[in-house]
Amino acid sequence: MIRHPIYILSGGSGETAMRMVAAALTQFHSGDESVMRRFQNVRTLDDMERILQLAAEKRAVIVHTIVSREQRIYLDRRCAELRLTQVDLFGDLLDTLGLYLRESPDERPGLFHAVGDRYFKRIDAIEFALKYDDGADLSGLPDADIVLVGLSRTSKTPLSMYLAMEGHRVMNVPLVPGVPLPKELEEIPQGRIVGLTIEPDRLQEIRLNRLARLGAKGSADSYSDMGHILEELNYAEGIFKQHRRWPVIDVTGRSIEETAGLVLDRVFGKERAV
Repeated sequence: MIRHPIYILSGGSGETAMRMVAAALTQFHSGDESVMRRFQNVRTLDDMERILQLAAEKRAVIVHTIVSREQRIYLDRRCAELRLTQVDLFGDLLDTLGLYLRESPDERPGLFHAVGDRYFKRIDAIEFALKYDDGADLSGLPDADIVLVGLSRTSKTPLSMYLAMEGHRVMNVPLVPGVPLPKELEEIPQGRIVGLTIEPDRLQEIRLNRLARLGAKGSADSYSDMGHILEELNYAEGIFKQHRRWPVIDVTGRSIEETAGLVLDRVFGKERAV
Protein backbone atom coordinates (compact mmCIF):
# COMPACT_ATOMS: atom_id res chain seq x y z
CA MET A 1 0.00 0.00 0.00
CA ILE A 2 1.23 3.49 -0.84
CA ARG A 3 1.81 5.60 2.25
CA HIS A 4 1.95 9.34 1.70
CA PRO A 5 3.84 10.99 4.58
CA ILE A 6 2.65 14.40 5.72
CA TYR A 7 4.83 16.20 8.25
CA ILE A 8 3.05 18.83 10.34
CA LEU A 9 5.22 21.48 11.97
CA SER A 10 4.00 23.87 14.62
CA GLY A 11 5.48 26.21 17.18
CA GLY A 12 2.63 25.12 19.45
CA SER A 13 0.67 21.89 19.75
CA GLY A 14 -0.03 21.48 16.03
CA GLU A 15 -3.61 20.49 16.84
CA THR A 16 -5.16 23.10 14.55
CA ALA A 17 -3.04 22.01 11.59
CA MET A 18 -3.78 18.33 12.28
CA ARG A 19 -7.51 18.99 12.19
CA MET A 20 -7.30 21.06 9.03
CA VAL A 21 -5.25 18.43 7.21
CA ALA A 22 -7.48 15.61 8.44
CA ALA A 23 -10.55 17.48 7.19
CA ALA A 24 -8.91 18.08 3.80
CA LEU A 25 -7.90 14.42 3.44
CA THR A 26 -11.54 13.33 3.64
CA GLN A 27 -11.99 14.86 0.18
CA PHE A 28 -9.59 12.31 -1.37
CA HIS A 29 -10.19 8.62 -1.98
CA SER A 30 -6.56 7.87 -1.11
CA GLY A 31 -6.62 10.11 1.95
CA ASP A 32 -6.66 7.12 4.29
CA GLU A 33 -3.35 6.03 2.77
CA SER A 34 -1.65 9.13 4.14
CA VAL A 35 0.31 9.15 7.36
CA MET A 36 0.42 12.36 9.37
CA ARG A 37 3.32 12.95 11.70
CA ARG A 38 3.14 15.91 14.02
CA PHE A 39 6.16 17.87 15.25
CA GLN A 40 5.19 20.12 18.14
CA ASN A 41 6.92 23.10 19.74
CA VAL A 42 9.26 23.73 16.82
CA ARG A 43 10.94 26.86 18.15
CA THR A 44 14.48 26.95 16.69
CA LEU A 45 16.05 26.70 13.24
CA ASP A 46 18.00 23.66 14.44
CA ASP A 47 14.73 21.90 15.31
CA MET A 48 13.41 22.80 11.88
CA GLU A 49 16.48 21.59 10.04
CA ARG A 50 16.40 18.21 11.78
CA ILE A 51 12.77 17.70 10.74
CA LEU A 52 13.44 18.82 7.19
CA GLN A 53 16.22 16.27 6.84
CA LEU A 54 13.83 13.52 7.95
CA ALA A 55 11.22 14.81 5.51
CA ALA A 56 13.76 14.77 2.67
CA GLU A 57 14.49 11.11 3.33
CA LYS A 58 10.79 10.19 3.26
CA ARG A 59 9.83 12.72 0.53
CA ALA A 60 7.17 14.04 2.85
CA VAL A 61 4.93 17.04 2.29
CA ILE A 62 5.48 19.77 4.85
CA VAL A 63 2.40 21.48 6.32
CA HIS A 64 3.06 24.11 8.94
CA THR A 65 1.61 26.84 11.12
CA ILE A 66 4.91 28.56 11.95
CA VAL A 67 4.18 32.16 12.98
CA SER A 68 7.73 33.55 13.11
CA ARG A 69 8.45 35.37 9.86
CA GLU A 70 12.17 34.56 10.13
CA GLN A 71 11.44 30.87 10.52
CA ARG A 72 8.90 30.89 7.69
CA ILE A 73 11.45 32.45 5.33
CA TYR A 74 14.03 29.86 6.39
CA LEU A 75 11.54 27.02 5.94
CA ASP A 76 10.55 28.26 2.51
CA ARG A 77 14.18 28.47 1.37
CA ARG A 78 15.21 25.07 2.73
CA CYS A 79 12.16 23.31 1.28
CA ALA A 80 13.08 24.73 -2.14
CA GLU A 81 16.68 23.53 -1.73
CA LEU A 82 15.57 20.06 -0.60
CA ARG A 83 12.82 19.95 -3.25
CA LEU A 84 10.13 19.46 -0.67
CA THR A 85 6.56 20.60 -1.14
CA GLN A 86 5.43 22.84 1.69
CA VAL A 87 2.08 24.37 2.63
CA ASP A 88 2.04 27.45 4.84
CA LEU A 89 -1.41 27.47 6.46
CA PHE A 90 -1.12 30.87 8.13
CA GLY A 91 1.75 32.81 6.56
CA ASP A 92 -0.19 34.52 3.77
CA LEU A 93 -3.03 35.28 6.15
CA LEU A 94 -0.69 36.83 8.71
CA ASP A 95 1.06 38.94 6.10
CA THR A 96 -2.17 40.11 4.51
CA LEU A 97 -3.81 40.99 7.82
CA GLY A 98 -0.63 42.75 8.92
CA LEU A 99 -0.80 45.01 5.88
CA TYR A 100 -4.52 45.58 6.28
CA LEU A 101 -4.36 46.30 10.00
CA ARG A 102 -1.05 48.17 9.69
CA GLU A 103 0.26 46.14 12.58
CA SER A 104 2.83 43.39 13.02
CA PRO A 105 1.57 40.06 14.42
CA ASP A 106 2.76 38.98 17.85
CA GLU A 107 4.31 35.79 16.39
CA ARG A 108 3.52 33.90 19.58
CA PRO A 109 3.18 30.13 19.04
CA GLY A 110 0.10 28.42 20.46
CA LEU A 111 -2.44 31.20 19.92
CA PHE A 112 -3.92 29.48 16.85
CA HIS A 113 -4.50 26.35 18.89
CA ALA A 114 -6.56 28.30 21.44
CA VAL A 115 -8.69 29.86 18.69
CA GLY A 116 -9.05 26.51 16.92
CA ASP A 117 -10.13 24.80 20.11
CA ARG A 118 -12.88 27.37 20.69
CA TYR A 119 -14.08 27.00 17.09
CA PHE A 120 -14.26 23.21 17.18
CA LYS A 121 -15.89 23.31 20.61
CA ARG A 122 -18.68 25.49 19.21
CA ILE A 123 -19.16 23.20 16.21
CA ASP A 124 -19.36 20.17 18.48
CA ALA A 125 -21.86 21.93 20.75
CA ILE A 126 -24.09 22.96 17.82
CA GLU A 127 -24.12 19.41 16.44
CA PHE A 128 -24.96 18.15 19.93
CA ALA A 129 -27.87 20.59 20.34
CA LEU A 130 -29.30 19.65 16.93
CA LYS A 131 -29.03 15.92 17.57
CA TYR A 132 -30.70 16.03 20.98
CA ASP A 133 -33.28 18.73 20.34
CA ASP A 134 -36.71 18.38 21.98
CA GLY A 135 -35.88 15.18 23.86
CA ALA A 136 -35.83 13.09 20.68
CA ASP A 137 -32.87 11.08 21.99
CA LEU A 138 -32.04 10.99 25.70
CA SER A 139 -28.78 9.06 25.34
CA GLY A 140 -26.82 12.30 25.34
CA LEU A 141 -27.94 13.38 28.82
CA PRO A 142 -24.73 12.26 30.59
CA ASP A 143 -22.67 14.39 28.18
CA ALA A 144 -24.83 17.53 28.38
CA ASP A 145 -23.45 20.61 30.12
CA ILE A 146 -26.95 22.07 30.46
CA VAL A 147 -30.41 20.51 30.24
CA LEU A 148 -33.41 22.78 29.65
CA VAL A 149 -36.83 21.51 30.75
CA GLY A 150 -40.07 23.27 29.89
CA LEU A 151 -43.42 23.30 28.12
CA SER A 152 -43.78 23.74 24.39
CA ARG A 153 -42.99 27.31 23.22
CA THR A 154 -40.89 28.30 26.24
CA SER A 155 -37.87 29.07 24.01
CA LYS A 156 -36.09 25.76 24.66
CA THR A 157 -34.74 25.26 21.12
CA PRO A 158 -33.58 28.82 20.33
CA LEU A 159 -32.03 29.02 23.78
CA SER A 160 -30.26 25.71 23.23
CA MET A 161 -28.81 26.93 19.94
CA TYR A 162 -27.70 30.25 21.43
CA LEU A 163 -25.90 28.49 24.28
CA ALA A 164 -24.38 26.04 21.80
CA MET A 165 -22.92 28.96 19.87
CA GLU A 166 -21.16 29.83 23.13
CA GLY A 167 -19.67 26.33 23.20
CA HIS A 168 -22.01 24.64 25.70
CA ARG A 169 -23.52 21.22 25.04
CA VAL A 170 -27.24 21.70 25.62
CA MET A 171 -30.19 19.32 25.58
CA ASN A 172 -33.80 20.32 25.94
CA VAL A 173 -36.56 18.09 27.22
CA PRO A 174 -40.26 18.95 26.79
CA LEU A 175 -42.76 18.75 29.63
CA VAL A 176 -46.01 17.19 28.44
CA PRO A 177 -48.92 16.59 30.84
CA GLY A 178 -49.74 12.90 30.96
CA VAL A 179 -46.27 11.90 29.77
CA PRO A 180 -44.00 10.74 32.61
CA LEU A 181 -40.82 12.69 33.18
CA PRO A 182 -37.90 10.71 31.69
CA LYS A 183 -36.23 8.74 34.47
CA GLU A 184 -32.86 9.53 32.87
CA LEU A 185 -33.18 13.09 34.21
CA GLU A 186 -32.86 11.73 37.74
CA GLU A 187 -29.59 10.00 36.86
CA ILE A 188 -27.53 13.09 35.99
CA PRO A 189 -26.21 15.87 38.26
CA GLN A 190 -29.29 17.92 39.09
CA GLY A 191 -27.34 21.17 39.02
CA ARG A 192 -27.14 20.93 35.23
CA ILE A 193 -30.93 21.09 34.82
CA VAL A 194 -32.82 24.38 34.41
CA GLY A 195 -36.60 24.73 34.28
CA LEU A 196 -38.23 27.28 31.98
CA THR A 197 -41.62 28.85 32.64
CA ILE A 198 -43.67 31.69 31.16
CA GLU A 199 -46.76 33.80 31.88
CA PRO A 200 -49.97 32.22 30.50
CA ASP A 201 -51.02 35.22 28.39
CA ARG A 202 -47.65 35.35 26.69
CA LEU A 203 -47.61 31.60 26.08
CA GLN A 204 -51.05 31.77 24.49
CA GLU A 205 -49.93 34.64 22.28
CA ILE A 206 -46.87 32.71 21.10
CA ARG A 207 -48.88 29.58 20.38
CA LEU A 208 -51.58 31.47 18.48
CA ASN A 209 -48.93 33.12 16.34
CA ARG A 210 -47.37 29.74 15.63
CA LEU A 211 -50.74 28.28 14.60
CA ALA A 212 -51.36 31.28 12.35
CA ARG A 213 -48.02 30.76 10.62
CA LEU A 214 -48.94 27.13 10.08
CA GLY A 215 -52.32 28.16 8.66
CA ALA A 216 -54.25 26.45 11.46
CA LYS A 217 -57.18 27.82 13.45
CA GLY A 218 -56.25 28.26 17.08
CA SER A 219 -59.61 29.11 18.62
CA ALA A 220 -60.75 25.51 19.03
CA ASP A 221 -57.30 24.02 19.47
CA SER A 222 -56.33 22.91 22.99
CA TYR A 223 -52.76 23.86 22.14
CA SER A 224 -53.69 27.53 22.46
CA ASP A 225 -56.74 27.26 24.70
CA MET A 226 -56.20 29.25 27.91
CA GLY A 227 -57.76 26.58 30.11
CA HIS A 228 -55.42 23.97 28.68
CA ILE A 229 -52.43 26.31 28.97
CA LEU A 230 -53.17 26.90 32.67
CA GLU A 231 -53.34 23.14 33.24
CA GLU A 232 -49.97 22.74 31.53
CA LEU A 233 -48.38 25.51 33.58
CA ASN A 234 -49.76 24.00 36.81
CA TYR A 235 -48.32 20.64 35.77
CA ALA A 236 -44.92 22.21 35.05
CA GLU A 237 -44.99 24.07 38.38
CA GLY A 238 -45.64 20.79 40.16
CA ILE A 239 -42.68 19.18 38.43
CA PHE A 240 -40.43 22.08 39.39
CA LYS A 241 -41.57 21.92 43.05
CA GLN A 242 -40.68 18.23 43.10
CA HIS A 243 -37.18 19.11 41.86
CA ARG A 244 -36.16 22.00 44.04
CA ARG A 245 -32.53 21.76 42.94
CA TRP A 246 -33.56 22.88 39.47
CA PRO A 247 -33.42 26.65 39.13
CA VAL A 248 -36.50 27.95 37.31
CA ILE A 249 -36.32 30.93 34.95
CA ASP A 250 -39.34 32.90 33.75
CA VAL A 251 -38.70 33.71 30.08
CA THR A 252 -41.60 36.18 29.79
CA GLY A 253 -40.42 39.40 28.18
CA ARG A 254 -36.79 38.30 28.16
CA SER A 255 -34.56 38.13 25.11
CA ILE A 256 -32.72 34.90 24.32
CA GLU A 257 -29.45 36.62 25.23
CA GLU A 258 -30.75 37.68 28.64
CA THR A 259 -32.21 34.26 29.40
CA ALA A 260 -28.97 32.58 28.32
CA GLY A 261 -27.03 34.74 30.75
CA LEU A 262 -29.36 33.73 33.57
CA VAL A 263 -29.02 30.04 32.65
CA LEU A 264 -25.23 30.25 32.73
CA ASP A 265 -25.30 32.06 36.06
CA ARG A 266 -27.59 29.41 37.56
CA VAL A 267 -25.61 26.43 36.25
CA PHE A 268 -22.04 27.65 36.58
CA GLY A 269 -22.40 30.43 39.16
CA LYS A 270 -19.08 31.64 40.53
CA GLU A 271 -17.22 29.28 38.21
CA ARG A 272 -18.42 31.34 35.26
CA ALA A 273 -17.06 34.60 36.69
CA VAL A 274 -13.55 33.19 37.16
